[in-house]
Formats: sequence, structure tokens, C-alpha cells
Amino acid sequence: MKKVAFVFLSFCLFPYCAGAFGLTADQMYRNLLTDENEGVLPAYYTRSAKKQARLDFKRVESVSEKVWTEKHGELPDPTDTNIFETGDTENWQEIVKAVKNGQTTPFDLETIRRRTQADDAEAVELLAWMYATGKGVRQDLTKSWTYYLQAAHLGVPSATDNARAVYKAMNAAQRASLPAI
Repeated sequence: MKKVAFVFLSFCLFPYCAGAFGLTADQMYRNLLTDENEGVLPAYYTRSAKKQARLDFKRVESVSEKVWTEKHGELPDPTDTNIFETGDTENWQEIVKAVKNGQTTPFDLETIRRRTQADDAEAVELLAWMYATGKGVRQDLTKSWTYYLQAAHLGVPSATDNARAVYKAMNAAQRASLPAI
């Protein structure tokens, strides 16, 4: 009897618990779809007649941001492409050595990807090599081929030969998935 009463009460109290964050399941699903589709709610999921607005949470400054600000001043702008031109070459050489030794950390990988997005030829070639060999990331020959082509476009002399070697190592399904050039 106690179990039945407990189950009954839990179902009665569920709507109050579900609304604790101020979001209904429908609003959470809409937010998820909007995030996955770059800020646009897909056409197959039509909005209700109410035209509910997307709910966002207010950004709160974290403790780590306060500590960083006290020690170093303002946080660096993540969209700044010149962030790597300030002379952080010693750290970059340590990252290259870590990749070579197979001791890549997630922070190293994030640094490599940021430098790749900033069109750093050395970082693009390193990421292509990582995808080709599977060191630090899961081996993916199609991504490796793409990054080697980008490196060739940036002027890396051996990138074209490496892209050719990666292409030869691919199976038929991987070659079929490559974008047409």
C-alpha cells in the first residue's frame, strides 16, 4: 500500500519538479533542435500558435574567469585570428613533441584546431598527419586528405604528395565519400 501511495504521490508531484528550471519538455526539445540547426527551428517542427520565445539562461561569470582576469587582465577574444602570432612558439614546439610521442592532451588538440582555423600551415599539416596515423585522434583518412589539401593550398611543399598517399590508402567507400573537386 505504501508503494502505491508513493508512486501516486510521485506522479502528482512530477509536474512541479519538471518545472523547476522553468522549461517544459517541449521548450527543452525546441532549444535542442534550435542549437543543432544553427539557431533556426526546422520546418518539420512547426511552432505552436503561442509563438513561444526561445529561453536562454543569463550568463554568469565563473570563478576561473575572475582568477584569469585578476592575473592576466581581459580574457582573449576567441574569434581573434591573430592570437597565435604573439610568440607562443615554445608551447607550440612542446605540443608538436607531445603529438609525435603519442601523448596528446585535449588541450593540445584544441590548440591545434584553433591554429588550423586560423590557417596556420604547420598546424594544418600536423592535424592531417594526426588523422592519417591515428595519433591523438581516431584515424580518419577522409579528414586527413581534406587537411592535406588545405595544407597544399597554404603552401606546404609535401602536402600534395601526402594527400596522394592518403588517397591511395583509402578504400572505395572512403574515396566515394570525398567531396568532388
